[in-house]
Amino acid sequence: MSEYQYYEFRAIDRPLTKDEMAAVRKTSTRAEITPTSFVNVYHWGDYHGDPLELVTRYYDAHVYTANWGTHHLMFGFPRRLLDPAVAKPYCVTDATRLHDKGERVVLEFLLSPDDGGG
Repeated sequence: MSEYQYYEFRAIDRPLTKDEMAAVRKTSTRAEITPTSFVNVYHWGDYHGDPLELVTRYYDAHVYTANWGTHHLMFGFPRRLLDPAVAKPYCVTDATRLHDKGERVVLEFLLSPDDGGG
């Protein structure tokens, strides 16, 4: 059986600059990259970049899915739009995390069959 992993990042607040696109390109030679998106499908191997870093620095949303049942979703917000103190009480399981990254707040949702997610 072949492997399937799908990675997508979206910039909503603003498009990436050429320099930012070049920085993102260093994380994947095969991804389709535009000023507002990054998409890559893997049938072998794996993405070697850090999705949290990409959402913190460049993109506003990320989705990942794999044929073995793992699903990953992240949304990055400017701190002025999401107070970490308000959001943190809702992160009550390992499947929901909040990352306080200076001027960015990232909400992360992860379901994995290894963790009983479904």
